[in-house]
Amino acid sequence: MVTLSQSSGRETVRRYALLTLVSVVLGFLFALYITYSEVGHLPPFRDQFGKYVAVTLYTVLISLVAFQIDSILDRFISWRNNFVARFFVGFLANATITLLLIAFAAKYLFSSGDEVTLKISILFIISIFIYEIFYGWFYSYRSYAITQVEGIRSERWQLELQFESLKNQISPHYLFNCLNTISSLLYKDSQMAEEFIRRMSDTFKYVLSNQKQQLVSVRQEVEFVKAYYYLLQVRYEHHLKLEINLPKNILDTPIPPLSLQILVENAVKHNQISKEQPLLVYISAQDNTHITVISTKTTSIKPSHSFKIGLENIRNRYEFFSSDKIVIKDEDRFIVQLPVLKAQKEKKSRKPADI
Repeated sequence: MVTLSQSSGRETVRRYALLTLVSVVLGFLFALYITYSEVGHLPPFRDQFGKYVAVTLYTVLISLVAFQIDSILDRFISWRNNFVARFFVGFLANATITLLLIAFAAKYLFSSGDEVTLKISILFIISIFIYEIFYGWFYSYRSYAITQVEGIRSERWQLELQFESLKNQISPHYLFNCLNTISSLLYKDSQMAEEFIRRMSDTFKYVLSNQKQQLVSVRQEVEFVKAYYYLLQVRYEHHLKLEINLPKNILDTPIPPLSLQILVENAVKHNQISKEQPLLVYISAQDNTHITVISTKTTSIKPSHSFKIGLENIRNRYEFFSSDKIVIKDEDRFIVQLPVLKAQKEKKSRKPADI
């Protein structure tokens, strides 16, 4: 597997190779121009070979120096944020260095005095100007490409997090418990067993329909939680109570799928539920900025650190859509506050899988 450093190294080598090739061609053309300007015609190649080589190598040197100067400037001035300023600073810096190098070597390369020196200086300045344009264009394009790649990687990372969450919901243990409950209901209450199967079907349909969705509406999530709550009630009866009180404007906002369900499931998994120790889960909105999930606490049946698996999953998925952090308070009650996501922060999500 090619590492990031190896890929970056190869790209740098390709840049230097391309720059050197272009500089050699440009330098040879400059050498021809200098010779023609000095004598009015092109003498035999062998008579001017030394000058051709010297001018070509000097052009390559100036090109490499300009490239290094631009690489240094890239660390201090961003093309993306200050394109015009970055362009002119790079052009002026490279033009100044180029003129100094030409002035230093003029007496060795140009025998016809100031006129040829002026002409070649103008050619180099024009070349530097064109080079800076292409450098800025290439850098901007590369920055855009990197942004696109990072976006794809972030989307893939998001989908992987969702997959882990979804995979936990369709675990064999979960399915076994549902089927076991159905088996017992068939002998006790066939009508309730039928309703249980329908609600269980709704939960699985929701999970499968949204396995590729990054966001769903709070309304959809609430309906799923209600269906899931029905399954829990069959087992815990009136000892488990879920209350949902959310305003309509909150119901139309986006939310990562299964976020509320995981919080309800955590409350059930980590508390002893019985007649003596009933459990209440309350979902409400705080100032229309946070969805608050509050659960009472009974005797814990699992270590507290196991809470972190589901909470970390929710936390990571929220970081993908919002800079606001989820708030967790473990006091006399367990409270989780989820930031309300705005519609304009919603990322472009993939279409849900067909069922």
